[in-house]
Amino acid sequence: MRKLFLFLAIVFLLQSCFSYKAMDNDSSKMETGKTYKIKQYHKFSKIVFHTTKDSIILVSKDFKEQQIPIKDITNIKKRNFSIIKTAALHLTIAAALTGLFALTYDGPSTGEISFNK
Repeated sequence: MRKLFLFLAIVFLLQSCFSYKAMDNDSSKMETGKTYKIKQYHKFSKIVFHTTKDSIILVSKDFKEQQIPIKDITNIKKRNFSIIKTAALHLTIAAALTGLFALTYDGPSTGEISFNK
């Protein structure tokens, strides 16, 4: 039972309440300091956008500054906070934990009660 609650706690803590919305492949519409997911060479990467210079963009990826050529980017998605995902996630987990508690609860322990003197 302890392992189950540990597993549920890990799943709960590693959930993300963000979604990514596709946008035009125009780097001029990107906002400084915002998080984006870009696709280059058939692989998505999470980046924090800094600025655009000529034909490259300057970003932070894995806490390192990088320069990415604009011609290599095939898809750009902007991160958006989702209140629906957040509420649904917390309500689902609370209901699951309550249900598990209700299934495993045996009631109060009264011990041995003797009515004879």
